[in-house]
Amino acid sequence: MERQGPRPANRTVPDDRVLAQHKAMVHSHPALRAEGFNAVVFADSLLRLLPFLERLSGVRTADLGLDGGNGLGDLLLVRRTFGPEIVPLWRWNPGSKAAGGDRVAEIRLGQMYLTLALRTDVDGEGDLGFDVMLPCPHDDECTGYAWAPAYSVTCLFRALNGELDGHEDIVCTVHGAFDDVDEEADDHALEESREPMTI
Repeated sequence: MERQGPRPANRTVPDDRVLAQHKAMVHSHPALRAEGFNAVVFADSLLRLLPFLERLSGVRTADLGLDGGNGLGDLLLVRRTFGPEIVPLWRWNPGSKAAGGDRVAEIRLGQMYLTLALRTDVDGEGDLGFDVMLPCPHDDECTGYAWAPAYSVTCLFRALNGELDGHEDIVCTVHGAFDDVDEEADDHALEESREPMTI
């Protein structure tokens, strides 16, 4: 009856009916044994955590291929980074040269798509990660590829939505990073100041 407290009036069961159901349930226990049931068990006494963890462990074992199957293989990192919903959309593009020798993939749904690169040495220490392809932030007509790190499905959403187009970590294969462009401008200004002026 306590569970009915927060319910609106049109969603509550009359108190006398709840009491009658409870009484009928209590009186049915001996009859269930007589009908051939070995035991009467209540939901709150079931050991549900063990089978729940067993099922999750089985899924993980299958994903890793430890159950004799193929597992997720090279999609395991994809699922871990972006979530299981992205895995069915993921297609590797074998032979793509867009990422300087790193593996390239595409996720597509309808007419919209993103191109991603699997980076196998993100920080110079062999760590794995993904970059998402973006338009070059330096030149609208650039023919190079520009990449920004993609750490989660949120990064993919932001990339497709244009929110990463000016991200400070973008590196263009032609123009380099934002710092590189600033250095080129500084070098150009320094070189102009060294040239002798003719009068």
